[in-house]
Amino acid sequence: IWSFFFGLILASALHIAKQVGRWNVSKVGLLVLGAAMAYLVIDVKPSELPATPLFVFLAGSIAICAMILPGISGSFILVLMGMYMPILSAVKEFNLLLIACFMAGCGVGLLSFSHLLSWLLSRFHQQTMSLLTGFLLGSLYLVWPWKHVLSYYQNSKGISLALVQENVLPQQFVELTGQSPETVLCILLGCTGIILVLLLEKFGHETG
Repeated sequence: IWSFFFGLILASALHIAKQVGRWNVSKVGLLVLGAAMAYLVIDVKPSELPATPLFVFLAGSIAICAMILPGISGSFILVLMGMYMPILSAVKEFNLLLIACFMAGCGVGLLSFSHLLSWLLSRFHQQTMSLLTGFLLGSLYLVWPWKHVLSYYQNSKGISLALVQENVLPQQFVELTGQSPETVLCILLGCTGIILVLLLEKFGHETG
């Protein structure tokens, strides 16, 4: 599955990069900046913020912005902020104050960031697309197929999920986990993701 998404994101990044037009030093710099920002967000270690109404509001406003950007998960941002479990607990316990603060934060963040993104695309379209291309390329670090889990967290159903992971090579994956890396299958699935995006792009041009 990771391999399939790796192919999808890689092909999508190339598709967006085509819309930039002529690349120059500033656009390449924005691409590198976007990739670095995505990598830093993914690589940052989870923190623990107090579940006060103010921090819940801020968490909602930041997490919803991540849902608009490619390559970054809003729920992953909540995990990094240490707000994932408090928000779920608030929903379970029907804590109306925290739920209202979170929803208000999501609303404010969505409206403000969507307007900002729309303004950037209208005024600095190619530069913005360069930055978004970097976001996608940086997020490839997250969907690298072979991983070694360092720590876990529990979701709302009590199931342990990977929290902190490190990317490894297929041979290292075998040594660390004792499982087959399924390298050939992973490569095939990655290529399938790339081909799927290319077909959708071709179909879009033909129907457009």
